Amino acid sequence: MKKAYLLKNLNLNLLENAKPNQLIILPRRFSIKKLRERLVEKNGVLFDIDIFTFDDLLSTAKNEILKERKFISREQEVLIVFNLLKQIFKEKKDFESVLTYEFVSQVLYLLNLMFLESKEYPSLPSSISFEKYDWLKLLFVRYKEYLDQNNLVNFSYLQDLAIQLYEKGKTGLKNYDSAKIAFFVDFRCDQKRLISVLSKMLHNIEIYLPYFDDIELCEKNIEFLKSLGFEFGLSNSSENSKGNRIKVFSYSNISLEVNALVKEIKRDYIENKIDFNKIAVVVPTLERYKDILLKTFQEELLPVNLEHQKSLLEFGFVKFILDLIEFLGSEFDKKKFEKIITHRFLNREGANFEILLERIKDVYIMNFEQVACILEELEFLLNMYAFEEEKENFEKIITVYRRIGRIKKDYDTEKPKPYAAWLIQTQRVFERLGITKSAEFVSDIEFLKAFHALNEVFEKGCENTKELNFTYTFEEFLDLFKTVLSQKKIDVSINILNGIDVLTLQDAIGSGYEKVYFIGLSDDILPKTKVEEFLMNSQLKMDLSLDEIKDFDYTFQKELVGFRTILNSYNTYLSYPRFYQSELGKSPFVEIEGIEVVDIKDSYLPCSSVVTHREHKIAKYSGKIENQPIDEDIKVPEIFQIKDRELIFLAQCPLKFGFKKFSVDQTESDDTFFSSNLRLLYMCIQRILSFAPAEEIVKLLVQNLRYTANDAVKRKAAENILEMAFEITENMLRFKVKEFIPQNIGGNQLVIKQNFEGFEIQLFPNFAVRIEDEEIYGFVKTKRKDEIDKLWLSKYVFNMGKVAAVYLFDSPKFVIYDNSTIGELDSETTQKLANLKDLLRKLHNPEIYNKTLPIKSCFNCGYQHVCVIF
Repeated sequence: MKKAYLLKNLNLNLLENAKPNQLIILPRRFSIKKLRERLVEKNGVLFDIDIFTFDDLLSTAKNEILKERKFISREQEVLIVFNLLKQIFKEKKDFESVLTYEFVSQVLYLLNLMFLESKEYPSLPSSISFEKYDWLKLLFVRYKEYLDQNNLVNFSYLQDLAIQLYEKGKTGLKNYDSAKIAFFVDFRCDQKRLISVLSKMLHNIEIYLPYFDDIELCEKNIEFLKSLGFEFGLSNSSENSKGNRIKVFSYSNISLEVNALVKEIKRDYIENKIDFNKIAVVVPTLERYKDILLKTFQEELLPVNLEHQKSLLEFGFVKFILDLIEFLGSEFDKKKFEKIITHRFLNREGANFEILLERIKDVYIMNFEQVACILEELEFLLNMYAFEEEKENFEKIITVYRRIGRIKKDYDTEKPKPYAAWLIQTQRVFERLGITKSAEFVSDIEFLKAFHALNEVFEKGCENTKELNFTYTFEEFLDLFKTVLSQKKIDVSINILNGIDVLTLQDAIGSGYEKVYFIGLSDDILPKTKVEEFLMNSQLKMDLSLDEIKDFDYTFQKELVGFRTILNSYNTYLSYPRFYQSELGKSPFVEIEGIEVVDIKDSYLPCSSVVTHREHKIAKYSGKIENQPIDEDIKVPEIFQIKDRELIFLAQCPLKFGFKKFSVDQTESDDTFFSSNLRLLYMCIQRILSFAPAEEIVKLLVQNLRYTANDAVKRKAAENILEMAFEITENMLRFKVKEFIPQNIGGNQLVIKQNFEGFEIQLFPNFAVRIEDEEIYGFVKTKRKDEIDKLWLSKYVFNMGKVAAVYLFDSPKFVIYDNSTIGELDSETTQKLANLKDLLRKLHNPEIYNKTLPIKSCFNCGYQHVCVIF
């Protein structure tokens, strides 16, 4: 049976009846993750179902090809294509200006399509007409020849060869009973080839597609599936479950829009008891909304999940890299200079450059050295008038200027150099800036990941380029470097337990949420046209016989199908910002669907009992809400972050916690010795799990014990730690633990956050253990007594399903608790929770703790026994 279901709404429940030995293909890894969670929740285990993307399906065939061919890096691919283009365009002056970063990027895009669609072009004479696109066919032929001669493949050629193995019957799929393919708005050319292969191999295939009869793209999908012999059907789930009419709320800017979003989420959370992990915020572009969502959600104590792919060029850091290199190697540009010197990655001193920029604004500067003259003049004036604060800031400005001056000398753009030499020089620049792999001065996860990927470019770019012994001018190098970075994809994710997913439109299709908040429905949801016009040329599509060159109408249709599918599949809230205060800012999707637009007046002040921090703050200082006295019931607590250790202190002795938290007394306990020995214990556990010899572990311990020079004492201490580690790992092996991963030691930082009684509670796991594909967080417990500690918090405050514990002074030494089996709480635990909530409520008034320090006498808290009365 080969059947395609054309549906107006899609949901993961279509795939909930998945059977063993069945293949499921989904468009995105996000949908796969959600389906796995759903199947595990329903069946207890994930039985023998392969849930793949089309690319995953090709893994076996790709591995076969890679036994004979080597995968070419993006760096080498750019170099080869760039040089082939130079040879083809040699002495053709009209084409000199097109050998740019944008041009090479899009030529690579076209070459990829030519491989994926497996087009064969006849051998062309070397003297060809450049009026049309014969040069591109010639480039493809030469590039393919180069790859074949050197036993190389790029991504798209590897994909093509892998599909050919299936098409020619040289390799087969696993013996599946049936297959389900779901949630594809359209199919790429290589995916169509794979569906054709699957339809011949399997008799039982079901495909679930979004379908709307007034969109051409949907009709093309039907034509393709008809050609493969698929029958078509409808499903009950295609009916629109929502009877009420949809409205879209229109705000004057993004800030107001996000403010309204928060109110809507809060209202749903309070009134409809909706879980955060069952809702999603869908945005057209994560770049535009990411920062403001993170900031606002943190203010409101809303947990947020951001999981998405980004191009490195979209990071401010990498854009800064390109700007700085361009500035260092080219003629002085005053505007670029102003932008560079104030950038946070260069200006680590935090200097205020307004004093310099005001001075040079109206001065015509020819070169970098002339800035020095202005600085000297400023220094003279500052000394004359003895402006102390300005002088201190001026020193910071001088530091940044000198830093740029030193590294600018590294660039000599007069003569061409090999690509590797330019790369090494670029690497030196950033080392001199003090930016290294560890990036200690920045805690930004985006920066760290971007820099690691950039470092990869530096390392790989200098390898295996001997056969490409060409030299490049500075401008050519910069274009190559930009092209390499534009193709470099990295994953950035910020995960917080039970968070609200923030994702793009395509990720939301079929992902099974209770409600979706679709914001940013303005004109920026429309796809942007390509930079180079030649990609949009219909003649090009005809000459190359490429189906996959997507024009503007196609991309708009694809987005429209996704938008409609979400409207039909979920309970939705829609909004958009009017960037231009006119009808031009209105979303074309809203007009097409005939959705009613509710125009919102500019107002930050609250209009209901549900308010945001921003509204509360303004209402508090304005004294009135729409000319009415402030409603005393409208209250939003101040944001208060409490770490796990602080919460434990609070439970043990409120007064001690209050004095510590509100800086009344700064008594610090020194647990360095304990922490250091704990690190050694962790090292032992890791090595025992990897079956390292005991003597090797003892030697490692003796070398790392630093608190005594006596070898006999060291050895005895090492044996004690080893004995404890053996007891712990013995229990771990009973639980089938495969890996032990220490957390919150050194650079490995992990924090789990939870909203509890209006506070953000932060829990820091001590370690994680891996059992098969499951990762369980754990904590070190020093006493067996059932007191409020990290283990207790993980169970009763954070509601963690499974949690591990290492006991240092009691047996068993290691255990995994399944908290999901807990029934009703006993009276003692209920009382402890009630006491904790009561203490937290009192924390909203820190003035309680600002008292005269009493005489120290209490053993527990270090103060008088007022803590007991409290």
